[in-house]
Amino acid sequence: MSAPAPRLSLILCARNDAYLGNSLWRLETTLNYTADRVRALGLDREVEIIVSDWGSEVPLATVVKLGAAASPLVSFLHVPPQLARDLQHDSPFAEVIALNAAARRARGQFIGRIDQDTLTGERFLAWIANPPEGAETTLFFANRRSIPYRFAVLCPRLDVVERFVGVFGRRLRIETGRVFYHIDVGIWLAHRDLWHECGGYDERMIYMNDMDIDMVDRLRSTYPLVDLGKVVDYDFYHLDHYHPGGSRSSSTHRKVNSQRPVLPIGVRPSGEGWGLASASLMLAQGRAAESVAQARNIWPFVAVLTAMSISTGVRVVVDRALYPFFPRWKQRASIAWATVRREPVLRWPWLLKRLWIERPSASRVVMR
Repeated sequence: MSAPAPRLSLILCARNDAYLGNSLWRLETTLNYTADRVRALGLDREVEIIVSDWGSEVPLATVVKLGAAASPLVSFLHVPPQLARDLQHDSPFAEVIALNAAARRARGQFIGRIDQDTLTGERFLAWIANPPEGAETTLFFANRRSIPYRFAVLCPRLDVVERFVGVFGRRLRIETGRVFYHIDVGIWLAHRDLWHECGGYDERMIYMNDMDIDMVDRLRSTYPLVDLGKVVDYDFYHLDHYHPGGSRSSSTHRKVNSQRPVLPIGVRPSGEGWGLASASLMLAQGRAAESVAQARNIWPFVAVLTAMSISTGVRVVVDRALYPFFPRWKQRASIAWATVRREPVLRWPWLLKRLWIERPSASRVVMR
C-alpha cells in the first residue's frame, strides 16, 4: 500500500557547480533549514522536497550534506548531463524543463516552486498545513526577504543562519515591486491539478527570467491570484549572492528570455509530454550526513551570531553609502587614467587640475 500523498511538494532545481559563489552551501542550507522548520511543526508526513539536478557530472545526491530532518524529506531527480545539454541548446541551464520534471513527479496536493537558495519559514508551512477554503482553485505567489550578501558570503553554519533569521528575519528587506509577481519569487504555489492543467512552465523559455510570469498569466485568465507574501509576512529568505558593487541584472550573468520572445500558443504550450514525461528518470532519496549535526551549547553561537550580525550591519551600511556613487567615480578614474598614463608623473597634478577643475565638462561621457 502506497503512502498517502503529502500536502505540499516543494520543487527546486540546481546543479553541482559554483554558480555565483558557493552554490552547494546555499542549496544545503536551504534544504536543511526548511526541513528543520517542517520537523519543528510536526509536518514530516505533509511535506516532500524534490531537487531537480540538471546535468551534474557528479550528482548532487552524492555530495549534498543533509541533516536528520532533511534526509527523509529530500529526493533528487538527476537529469543526465548529455540529456540536459541536448535539451538546453545554447542556454547554460534550462530551468523550466528542470522544474517541470520535478513537478511532473511530485506527489503533493500543492506544488510550490522555490529557488535553490531560498529558505522557507514556519509561518508559511503552518499556513499550508491548513490552507483556506478555495485554495485548490487559487494561485499564490509570494516575494521574499533578502539575507544580506555580507552575511551569506561567509557561508556560516546552519545553526548560525537559523538564529540570524530568527532574530532579524522580519527586519530583512523585502524584494517586491509594483506588480508583485513580476519580482523575484519566494514561492510560486498552485494545486497540482492546475500544474497539470497548464503543463507547468513553457519549456521553450530555456533562458533566465519571466517563466513564472508567463505561467501565472496563462492561469490568471481562469483562476484568481493572491499575494501570499502579505498573508505570511514574506516568510521566505533569499541567501543573496550578488556582490553589492556588481550588477544585479540577470542579463549580465546569463541570457534572458526577454531577449528571445516566444509566440503564445495557448494555456498548455509544452504539450502532453511536459516535464520529461517519456524520460526514464528515478527519484533518489537523500542521505543524512553526520557533519550537519548541530551543537547544543548556545552561548558560543550567540557570540558568533552577534559578531557576524554587527559585521554584516556595518558593511551593509557602508555598501549603501558607497555604491550609489561608485559607478560615477569609477568612470572618473578611468578618464583620469586615460589622460595621464602616457604623460610624465610630474605633469599629472597639472593635467588632473585642468581635467576636473578648469574643464569639468571633460568628465562627462556621451553614452552611445
